[in-house]
Amino acid sequence: MTDSYAGTDLFSHPEEPDDEVQEELAEESEEETPSVYSVSELTAAIRGLLEMNFESLWLEGEISGHKVAQSKHAYFTLKDDRSQIRCVMFRGSRSGLKFEPEDGDQVLVSGRVAVYEARGEYQIIIDSMEPRGLGALQKAFDQLKKKLEEEGLFAPQHKKPLPEFPWKIGVVTSPTGAVIRDILNVLKRRNPKVSVLLNPVKVQGEGSANEIARAIREMNTLPDIDLLIVGRGGGSIEDLWAFNEEVVARAIFQSRIPVISAVGHEVDVTIADFVADLRAPTPSAAAEIAVPVLAETYATLSSLTENLQAILQTQFQDRRARLLSLIDRRFFREPRRILENPAQRLDDMSARLTRSLDTWSRVQREGLRSRNKRLLSSSPERKLGQHRAHLESQKQLLGHLMMGRVRLERNRLNLSRLTHSLGNWSRIQREGLRSLVKRLLLASPERKFTQYRLQLESRKHLLVHLMRGRTKQESNRFDGLARQLDALSPLKVLGRGYSLTCEKETGQVVFRRDQVKPGDKLRIRLSEGELDATVEDG
Repeated sequence: MTDSYAGTDLFSHPEEPDDEVQEELAEESEEETPSVYSVSELTAAIRGLLEMNFESLWLEGEISGHKVAQSKHAYFTLKDDRSQIRCVMFRGSRSGLKFEPEDGDQVLVSGRVAVYEARGEYQIIIDSMEPRGLGALQKAFDQLKKKLEEEGLFAPQHKKPLPEFPWKIGVVTSPTGAVIRDILNVLKRRNPKVSVLLNPVKVQGEGSANEIARAIREMNTLPDIDLLIVGRGGGSIEDLWAFNEEVVARAIFQSRIPVISAVGHEVDVTIADFVADLRAPTPSAAAEIAVPVLAETYATLSSLTENLQAILQTQFQDRRARLLSLIDRRFFREPRRILENPAQRLDDMSARLTRSLDTWSRVQREGLRSRNKRLLSSSPERKLGQHRAHLESQKQLLGHLMMGRVRLERNRLNLSRLTHSLGNWSRIQREGLRSLVKRLLLASPERKFTQYRLQLESRKHLLVHLMRGRTKQESNRFDGLARQLDALSPLKVLGRGYSLTCEKETGQVVFRRDQVKPGDKLRIRLSEGELDATVEDG
């Protein structure tokens, strides 16, 4: 700037006075003492003049010697091809920068002139700074891209999948541009059932980035938005700069709704493209990506339905063939043979059990007779008579009880385990009785007879208790085996409503229609009873 200043003794140069004036000044100078300034006073006077006359200015130049102090204040020199001036940008002003200045950057700054009195130097205190030229914008783009990439905003694991069939799509763009018309035309052609909600914003100019970010956040408050398309038409890098702002990138990253970035043409790349869940080359392409063609979807569903029906039909035929193969087995043709072996085994076990119990009972009776004889020979006549009568009654009662219980349960007992258990029990009882007889023979009949009678009663009750417990245990086990066998019986199948058809003369089971002809006599076995039938139509 070329402003001139007047009315100050420090910087004015008056014209040469004439001779008379010089003489008067000379006389006055001899009478008056000249003013003397200190360095601080002179510096303060200069500071006042500069700050008063340069309160605000714009300055363009190249950055040199840029450094940031520990206090986050930046110091550098701004120069052109002939001069340079010192500059300082304090931390509060630096926080609003869109890029990180470096040496060699061409910038446009605004600020005010100030004097640093400690060194007597004047400098520019900068309030704002903007890059100059396309190279500077590209540098700001690269710096922000690197910063956000290091924070993980571009990471693939944060990308949300797009919905396969969105029904309501939000669009953040200008309401007057061709973008919204292109998107609506494409969506109407591909799927007219899809709804569109437009949130109108400025897409370039001051405040456009904040409007776009606010619109994205507003869309995320709505519960029924399935997908967001954020974009604008093509333009220069300055026109697209709103989509390179950090506030827009963070709004897209924080969106819970999947976002498609559709900014400019295919060659245009913005920060929003890297953060979005998917980048579309154009707004029309974004609409095509977002919504499948409804007619193609119907065709695909029809094809899948036909394939599913064919698969089910094939599986049905396979299962039917397998069922017919199983029905043709002998197990279903002659179900009575399933019971032949178990029935024969049951008869065999019953016979063996009867023989074993008869033998055991005979042995026990012979043992009791022998013990009776020994007791009678060693006891008084009166006691022996009483004991003989009592023993005979107990023997008869025990025989009746054992034979009745054996006959009742012999078809339900497992021969091998019962024989082993009864054999062990019989051996133990015989040994006990032998020991008891020995003690009776060695003791006095009068004194020991009462004790023996009590012991005999106790053993009689124990014998009855053991017989009942063993009989109940084996009966329960036999019932369980019978239930298992009954569950496998084909008669159970008949009880569920099925029937078994046989030829009346041959008894052969009929599985297929071609096995009979009109006039054949059939016998139909039901769950309860049988029916005779005649084939009328083969």
